[in-house]
Amino acid sequence: MRSMPRILGIAAGILAGTIFAILMRGPIRGKPNSVDANHGPNVATIEVDVDSESEREQVPDPGRRSTILELVSAAKKQPEWLTEFEMTERSGQLVGSKELRGEPYIACFFFSTCPGTCTRQSNKMQLLQNKFKGKPIKFVSISVDPESDTPAVLQEYAEKFQADPNRWLFLTSPIEYVVRVGTEKFFLAGVEKRGHPDRFCLVNSEGDLVGSYVWLDQEEFDQLIVHANELLEKSPSKTE
Repeated sequence: MRSMPRILGIAAGILAGTIFAILMRGPIRGKPNSVDANHGPNVATIEVDVDSESEREQVPDPGRRSTILELVSAAKKQPEWLTEFEMTERSGQLVGSKELRGEPYIACFFFSTCPGTCTRQSNKMQLLQNKFKGKPIKFVSISVDPESDTPAVLQEYAEKFQADPNRWLFLTSPIEYVVRVGTEKFFLAGVEKRGHPDRFCLVNSEGDLVGSYVWLDQEEFDQLIVHANELLEKSPSKTE
């Protein structure tokens, strides 16, 4: 939304640490934060019960699906937690989680001038786009450098990877909002201006995050494909 308030009343370091701990640990429970006098209500934190390392190793969780299922459930009970989002697509149109609902999608964070892994990440996304050609699944790349990544810049960048405008979306929004989306919607630590984790996030057709995969790890990347196919089998828009 163009008038979306810049509402990151969050101590970014603390929240990032919390999310990292959540993703690395086990059972969770919700607890509301206090109200910040300068920034208004803070988002809720989600506390975790720390399992021992040996106990966690005994229960494989590809894509952290079990952990994420608990996180999503807990987040929905927190009124200040962001569960929907809307940004500007390279076409100039507003696109958000409501428009994406109905089909699964795979999301990641990047920026067009990234000197690191972004090009490889976009190549991987292009591979997924080609692999799932003709299937009811979308792909979403969200910029963490909105000052540089205007819709026109994103359009040019998308063309380098033959991104289908109907299937692979490139989104931009003020960085405070992007950080909040990364932290609260996708439960990622490390989303910041010109910074992001090397993860692909799998979202189901209802709009809920269901998996988070390190795409640099071939086993996790392969597992993402398996889990995406499982979602497609359950998708209401499944094509014959």
